[in-house]
Amino acid sequence: MKPQYLLLSTLLILACANRNTPQAVCEDFIYNYYQRADQMASLQLSHGLAAQKLEDEIARVNEVRVPGQQFDEVPKMEYEFIDKEEEATHVLFNYKLTIEIRGATTHTRKVVIHTEQIDGRWKVVNFDEY
Repeated sequence: MKPQYLLLSTLLILACANRNTPQAVCEDFIYNYYQRADQMASLQLSHGLAAQKLEDEIARVNEVRVPGQQFDEVPKMEYEFIDKEEEATHVLFNYKLTIEIRGATTHTRKVVIHTEQIDGRWKVVNFDEY
């Protein structure tokens, strides 16, 4: 098999992988909320208090943001898994985010994301940063 077809096959398998796991939902949330600043996409992954926080934030930014607006310049962000606390129906994740703005300013934040299995789907039920 040619290398490009092998790579394409591998990418397709990964793209179709199960995203209904606590860690996958958590990382999708980090990508949407912190990397892309897309509260609507983050809301789709959320439930309970997390959904309420996002709905409140969406209402606040609606006055200054056009729905579906994408940003031309987004900060470079890396996240690092620190640890997790696991129980049968919920998992608490700790991550370290490193955010670099315009190649000059770097911020580090710790993020706690609480996931829970609700009706067979993993959702973010709370998140906080410090």
